[in-house]
Amino acid sequence: MKPTVSRLEEMYTDAVEFEFINIDSPDSAAAKQKYRFIGQPQFVIVKPDGEVLVSRNGYQQFERLRNDLEQALGAGQ
Repeated sequence: MKPTVSRLEEMYTDAVEFEFINIDSPDSAAAKQKYRFIGQPQFVIVKPDGEVLVSRNGYQQFERLRNDLEQALGAGQ
């Protein structure tokens, strides 16, 4: 998944802040609860106000994640 996410990060570098959470770290407990962590990998798109727009678990195709980002960016207009 890293190549897919890296490609998206390059494409949306000026529009989206990407954050990677180490779920094995004790410091991630609050994030795991907030975003209802189920398993790895998990992708969450969050509005600036903290509202979760999309949460997907498991392997995701590039196009699906790109479409999720495009819809999320359009929702902010």
